Amino acid sequence: MSRSHPAIAELHGIWRRALAREADGSTDRVTITTWVQGPSLFGDLRQPPALDGVVGRALLMDLDRPQLLALCGQKAFAGTLEEDGGAFIWVRRIDLHPSSPLPDAGTLHWTDGVLVEEGLHEAYVEHWELLEQGGPAAALLEDPLEGCAGVLVRVGSWFGYARDRPVPLPTLLVPLVEQVGGCSRRAEAATLLDCEVSIGRVHAGRWKIVRSTLPHRVGTQLRPELRPGGDWLRVRDTDRLGRARPRDWQLARAEGPVSLLTSGDAQR
Repeated sequence: MSRSHPAIAELHGIWRRALAREADGSTDRVTITTWVQGPSLFGDLRQPPALDGVVGRALLMDLDRPQLLALCGQKAFAGTLEEDGGAFIWVRRIDLHPSSPLPDAGTLHWTDGVLVEEGLHEAYVEHWELLEQGGPAAALLEDPLEGCAGVLVRVGSWFGYARDRPVPLPTLLVPLVEQVGGCSRRAEAATLLDCEVSIGRVHAGRWKIVRSTLPHRVGTQLRPELRPGGDWLRVRDTDRLGRARPRDWQLARAEGPVSLLTSGDAQR
């Protein structure tokens, strides 16, 4: 952290957002925001503090319309961090919401040990505090059966896991909350929200999900394991009824030691 402007290699870690200030001057210190940054792949989950009390640990299909609409108050995305001429670009391969036509881009600099992000295409400022650094590893994943993408990032004792919708949003021009609110059937609304971005901790060989866009995933185990041959990664997933089932991902690209994506021990 000696330089005023970081390189991507200095960003490998787990970051907590301490402050967000919008263009209108409003500030947010309460949204629970965690950014998991690997060698280039990342995951980011932002949740209102009262959300857990509204939705509990229920399956999407068991939530009523107000609860489904409450889930739209989350922001969650995953993809690749790129640097271009002093600007940082978060390329969102997976996004809970319809992606903006403008790139998610900003500048980063250090101020008194705090990482300050300033938007390039939107007028915002965010303050980030480092929670942990460690040996980073990540993988870009593909599910050939469902045709969706995934991301797994491991840094120290933390991990971020993302899985795109099996069925894409019908439109990228209408906000998610309006799409969900406009559904005539609850099952249709639940399908629109079937996008997972989870944050978890690794301890004593257990990969426990502690926060997730999908309420029923909280408290469950991811259990990543490499399949014979090393080109496939299996994780513990659930079906629509909440029953445990495996999901086999093809490793499209790996970053760092692949062993860290299945190990139960953190490496610093």
